[in-house]
Parts: sequence; structure tokens; C-alpha cells
Amino acid sequence: MQGIVIPISMVPGNSAIHRMNPLPKLLWTFGILALSFSTRNIAVLGIAFAIGLLLVFYSRITSAYLRVALILFPISLTLITLQSIAPAFPRPWTTIAAFGPFNIYQEGIYSGISLLLRIMAMTTWAMVTIMTSHPSDIFTSLKKIGMPYVLNFILVMTLQLIPILQNEFGTVLNAQKSRAMKGSGFGAILPSMVPVFVGAIERVQQLSISLESRAFGSTGQKSSFRQVRMAFSDYFVMALGFVTTGLATYWVIIDKSLDWSKSMTFSPIFAVSLVLSATIGFLVFVIFAIRAALSA
Repeated sequence: MQGIVIPISMVPGNSAIHRMNPLPKLLWTFGILALSFSTRNIAVLGIAFAIGLLLVFYSRITSAYLRVALILFPISLTLITLQSIAPAFPRPWTTIAAFGPFNIYQEGIYSGISLLLRIMAMTTWAMVTIMTSHPSDIFTSLKKIGMPYVLNFILVMTLQLIPILQNEFGTVLNAQKSRAMKGSGFGAILPSMVPVFVGAIERVQQLSISLESRAFGSTGQKSSFRQVRMAFSDYFVMALGFVTTGLATYWVIIDKSLDWSKSMTFSPIFAVSLVLSATIGFLVFVIFAIRAALSA
């Protein structure tokens, strides 16, 4: 595990997306989230995922995004395997092929692909927002639109504590390695959890004292070191996101013809190949993780 840090935090950059106010990005993200939960159509979900990938490349956060995707994607592949033999659809199910003692169903393949695309689309848009927005800017922007101060603080502190705890894990692992203990792999995680969580408790205590000394619970006007303003382009992007995702969500809910679970058919060769590939991909990920832990 040494050196593996999941970058769920801002990635410095100077792209137009980095310079954009966090509110339009948050609105687009919640819009994509609503759209993704409103449809099973793999074309709609695939387009949302593809647009998110384009934003990842444009904002130049590809390296950080891939480090998240390379962990999430192999785990998500299990959805295809599980859904293919036990679809999240009402019966009757249409059998495509037999896979050992199990049957592979048409609805299961469709459901597995749609769930995979749904997760990747939502994750991609969320990572674009988080990796291109400073937590303080998110806090200030949400405060200006009237979000409750306490909820706002909880949201921003969550984004800030994740990289802090990751860095503390790295520090503890390095300290263990300097003392001839395991400094990498799963075998080094358990001994490092105690000092990390003790440090987290101390950090929370210090934070509570700091909040009290700064009159956190007061009803007075709150100020912020970072000043965030909405430009005309931000209003335009926000309006575009509201209209686009709103209309798209309404469309996928109203138009019943977008449910391709019965009309789209998969060949037996494609179904078996997809299930085998998904299963092997997940198993390779698990074996790689175990070997990395044992060799540490």
C-alpha cells in the first residue's frame, strides 16, 4: 500500500474548469446523478460517461483520475458477473447461454452494463468537480446560496480530511519501515491504524477547540479568506447544465421506448465473453492485490 494514495482532493491546474466557480460544476454533477438514476439506457449513460472523460482530459487531471478508476473499475466489473446470472429485473428472464451450472440472461447482461456505466459516469463527473475545485471555494460558494453553515462545514471538512488521513498513513508506514517493520502491503495496515486513528481523534479535539475559539456557533456574518465570484460564463454554464440535465432527465423518464432491456439482444458468444472477461478482470485485480501484500 506504500505510495498508493487515492487522490480524492483538488489537483492543481489552470484549465478553464479549474477557474470556473464550483456552483456550475456541482449543478452539473447533481444533474448527471439524477439522470443516471433515472435511466437504464446504456446509450445515455455511455454518453454521460464519455463527456465526463472529455472533461477529465481537458482539465488535465487524467493521472489522478486513473488512479481512482483503476481501483473502482475492476471492482465494478463484478456487477456484470452477478447481474448476468441474477438480473435486477422482474421475471421472466430470457436465457442467452449456459455458463457452467448458471444461466446467462439477456436482462442480466443489459443490467450489468448499465450499472457499470452508471457508476463510472457519476464517479467521473464527481471527480471532475472535486479535483478541479478548492474545498474553501466550495464552502464559500455554497454559503452564498444559503446552505446551512453546519452542513456546509461537514461537507468541506470531509473533503479536506481524506487527503490528511492519507498523508498520515504514509507517514506512519514510513516510520514503521525505518524501524525494520513492514512499510507496505496489507500486513502493514493493521499496525498503522492505531496511531492514525489516535492522531485523528487528537486532530478532532484540536479542531473543536479551534472552532469554539472562533465562535463557530454564532449567528453573525461569516467571512472567508478566499473570495469566489460568479462570472457571466459561470451563470451561462449553470443555466446550460440546469436545462440540459433537467430536460434529459425528464425525457428518459417519459419516453418508455428508451428501455432497451427487452429489445436489445446479445449473442451467446458476446455474453459469455463479456462475463468471462469481467470475472477474470476482477480476479486478476484481487490476485494482484494479494501478491502485492504478500511480497511486501
